[in-house]
Amino acid sequence: MIRRGITTVLVALATLTVACIDLSAPKGAASISVLQLPSLFVVRGDVMRDSTGVPAKPRVVAYDGNGNAVPDVEADFFITDSGPAAHFGTDGVLVGDKLGTVRVIGQIGNLQTPVTQIPVTVEPTTIAVGTPPPDTIRAPLRSDSAGSIGRTQISLVVTGAGDTAVQGVLVHLKLTRTLESASSTQPAVYIGDSNGKPHSADSVGYPQDAPKMVIVLTRNLADQALLSGTKVDTVIVEASASYKGAPLKGSPVRLVYPVRVTF
Repeated sequence: MIRRGITTVLVALATLTVACIDLSAPKGAASISVLQLPSLFVVRGDVMRDSTGVPAKPRVVAYDGNGNAVPDVEADFFITDSGPAAHFGTDGVLVGDKLGTVRVIGQIGNLQTPVTQIPVTVEPTTIAVGTPPPDTIRAPLRSDSAGSIGRTQISLVVTGAGDTAVQGVLVHLKLTRTLESASSTQPAVYIGDSNGKPHSADSVGYPQDAPKMVIVLTRNLADQALLSGTKVDTVIVEASASYKGAPLKGSPVRLVYPVRVTF
């Protein structure tokens, strides 16, 4: 069920998997998930779509007192803005009306999710390199170094009509050329977040409004010529994005990072 407004909003931490807990509920939903969106944005004049381009509704998952998902529980969705930039259609799919941001919550029983802000954007058409990669990632390898020995930001931009930057588009990154590792379990190079924390896979989601991703070099470099500083090697990352199931112009973007070890 969809409603446009609500008087009271109970806000919890948006980073929690469980959005709200009702300790008094003996039956039915004792807790619910945060708002689960098929996309991180909606285009003005279009509906929200999943990664394949199919129109899709938001979801909220209900859990019982033992943490088990409760099937067939209907959620209500509310837009909390006055004069909102989007509205819910009769089919429950979010429709973009004007450029801006719309704030949405989900509710099951007396449990509410945190407010989620959803950009209403122009249609994304193009993906390209933002700030060009440096000529060389210089890894300052020293005897007292530990963990990360060098990193550089992966800079990308998704634009639409009039070169307008589009927020919320999911960009997939894949490390297509790496460096030899001296470890059988740890890589010499990985894709991480702005704090250098590694991801569990080479291909990662990269929302444009999230912390920037980086290429991280580690002490596991195995190539002795590279370690001696007499050789320059290369790391390559490919970035791709789509809309309505079709690749954006420029996708995949190929980013080439020369690597040199210095002392």
